[in-house]
Amino acid sequence: MRAFAFIAVTYAVGICKGDMPLPPPSEVTAISPNGGIRAISEPKAGTRVEDVKQGKGLWRLPEWHRSMCVADDGKHLVTEPDGMNLIPVDFTDDFVLLTFWRDGTKIRDVTIRDLFPGRRGLVRTVSHYAWRLSMDLDAHGRLWVSLIDGRTLLFDVGIGNS
Repeated sequence: MRAFAFIAVTYAVGICKGDMPLPPPSEVTAISPNGGIRAISEPKAGTRVEDVKQGKGLWRLPEWHRSMCVADDGKHLVTEPDGMNLIPVDFTDDFVLLTFWRDGTKIRDVTIRDLFPGRRGLVRTVSHYAWRLSMDLDAHGRLWVSLIDGRTLLFDVGIGNS
């Protein structure tokens, strides 16, 4: 019983903490699993993907992204909305949760409709809805997304499909 209470309190504190206002846009860096590729996103300059070992730029996006994962191949990037794991309360079913990119070209958007049909499984927080717990890219180009409802999804970043 104590373990359940501890888990419930920890979960509740995490949800409440997640509702804190986000810091203003600033430079964000994501490193690929093998450390050879870096994505840097700057509020005024957009996002660039670089080969760290060769010291050269590979491609760019004009937009800034607060949260992203970059693949070892330097071709693939996954971004999510500015709120990261939180969705505004007035969202529509076509709200984009994940965007998959290849060499600066959008491959696919994953929407609320795709992951939460009928909006089932989303968790209401103080001021938003929460949709995921974690998001990690592995060395095989697979994006692991742990959803707030307990499901774990696996996406191939090369095609954006689970």
